Amino acid sequence: MNTIVANSYNELQKLVTRRVTKLFFGVALSIPFIVKLVVNKLFITDWMALPSENINFSILDLFITIILPLFIFIAATYLFTGESERGTLLIVRPISRIELYLTKTAAISIIIMFQLLMTWLSIIISSVLFDQSFHFSSLLTSLAASLLSWVPLIVLTSLAIVLALLVNSSVLAISSMIFLYLLMFVLPYLFPNVMYLLPSSYLDWYMQWFRNMSIQWLIQTFTYLCSSFALYFCTGYFIFSKKEV
Repeated sequence: MNTIVANSYNELQKLVTRRVTKLFFGVALSIPFIVKLVVNKLFITDWMALPSENINFSILDLFITIILPLFIFIAATYLFTGESERGTLLIVRPISRIELYLTKTAAISIIIMFQLLMTWLSIIISSVLFDQSFHFSSLLTSLAASLLSWVPLIVLTSLAIVLALLVNSSVLAISSMIFLYLLMFVLPYLFPNVMYLLPSSYLDWYMQWFRNMSIQWLIQTFTYLCSSFALYFCTGYFIFSKKEV
């Protein structure tokens, strides 16, 4: 357990010290303020007429569908494809491969959680400053939405890691991830039946908890997300365990 904690901290340090990670943290803190400021200063009436909670969910959707997936692709490429290119992925260390794979996955997931929490905090502060319709009663609702969004993003992380392990070029890895991600949004228009088989269809999973959805449907979607994560995680580890030093 000590080696897992220590290496998780090491992998987190690798990501946190990178400029691109700091940039995404800055985006998480600034975008809500920029959106609220633009809406108020430019008097965008269509948005100003919406309840504060609706605008906040729109900002959250921006992060969970565009900004955070992009960070996931960059982080997975850096920790797996990038280290493989540099020859530092499987250097001799007092940790097993499953522990190394687990800690790298955990590091990305933890930073995603931090970014979600930073986005939530920024949304709340900007709402207090700029939204006259904001009520503190929505504070827990928006926090729950951010926490629930973490689940499908972890699934997307595990899929991104699989793709990162399949290629030996960082450029090709990110390109293939972005292409596949965009394809996931196009396919349901061409083949509607595949919609609920794609991880991208569950990025707005939090919305199901605030609608009149049946408990059975929530259990089914949660089971699908857990099953998808297990499938991608095990597939990724199988590929990782076969890599040569």
